Amino acid sequence: MSDDVETLAAAGDPNACMHLAKRLMRGRGGPRNYERAVQLFDIAARAGDADALYQLGKCYLKGIGCPRDPSGGVSCFEQAARMGHSGATLRLGECFENGNGAPKSPELAAWWYRKAAALGVPRAYDALLRLARKR
Repeated sequence: MSDDVETLAAAGDPNACMHLAKRLMRGRGGPRNYERAVQLFDIAARAGDADALYQLGKCYLKGIGCPRDPSGGVSCFEQAARMGHSGATLRLGECFENGNGAPKSPELAAWWYRKAAALGVPRAYDALLRLARKR
């Protein structure tokens, strides 16, 4: 199976790219290879995979397998969130709340947290309460 996934990923299959990238990030079935994982996330993201955009955004935000680029991470999160990715929506709220890769804006943070809550993310409610307490 491993050879099949690698062959499909080499051919640009988005599902295979995601499977292999997540495996490389976790070090399952072999050594971790963050740089290769980022390349595979990028291939899947370019094919329109929302989860790949989310994963790529996390890598950019923290500089895992690529140079740290918080604004690039926010851009990936925005694209994934517009595709309905709940995790990316929550992360956008965090980025705007903390000014990480985006201007610090409690209003935009609350907007994204409300969207995440509407998508069923329980942590979004906690984030909204935290924001309300800061005011």
